[in-house]
Amino acid sequence: MWMRNEAMRRLVSRHRVIRFLTFGVHSMMQMKLLGGHKHPVTLRRLDKARAGTDSLLSSDEAFVLHELAQAQAVYEGDMAEFGVYRGASAELLCMVKNHRRLHLFDTFEGLPTPCAKEGKVFAKGEFCGTLDSVERKLAGYENVAFHPGFFPDSAASLGDERYSFVHLDVDLYEATLAGLTYFYPRMIPGGIILTHDYSIIDGVAQAFAEFLADKPEHVIELPTTQAMIIRHPRQD
Repeated sequence: MWMRNEAMRRLVSRHRVIRFLTFGVHSMMQMKLLGGHKHPVTLRRLDKARAGTDSLLSSDEAFVLHELAQAQAVYEGDMAEFGVYRGASAELLCMVKNHRRLHLFDTFEGLPTPCAKEGKVFAKGEFCGTLDSVERKLAGYENVAFHPGFFPDSAASLGDERYSFVHLDVDLYEATLAGLTYFYPRMIPGGIILTHDYSIIDGVAQAFAEFLADKPEHVIELPTTQAMIIRHPRQD
């Protein structure tokens, strides 16, 4: 089975009202629970990032992203997000990155053409956030670089940047594998690659399993749909 709950995933992803009544309500409940024991500054950041836009991260997932990125911001190295959508998660990264440079990679035209199996759930152009709308959302934040287009061609202008934190949220097997292939050798020792949808999209999990088969890192699966790897001190 390529994807767990394939029919439900397709229904939720393609219908905004249904997505709100399922994912959205659940995320609101998570936010209420977080409000009982998390720092008010963090809660305000989560609210601000979600305001005025659509986010595919639950409140718990946004909290995980915030905390990991904030912890990694003390280290040298840039940050990156591959799969920006409408900029909610990118704004969270902007709030915690301090002076670090943030690179944002997306087609800004939605998903590319899925393979045959993935096409049963995803459609070309789905999850589109335009470059103009994301730039407006992130206006006022400094040291943010936009890289529109198909990855990794969109990274062709970059040099020998090193990364302390990378967020992957691209849904598709080939895109996830491309992200790992590009960013893994550019991570600092102890750098973190966090991915969304690891436990609900088999293509994402497959890409991680294949890529890490001959490497010392192991996937750390989180209580959310997310998973992460920590770059081993041994560098290739």
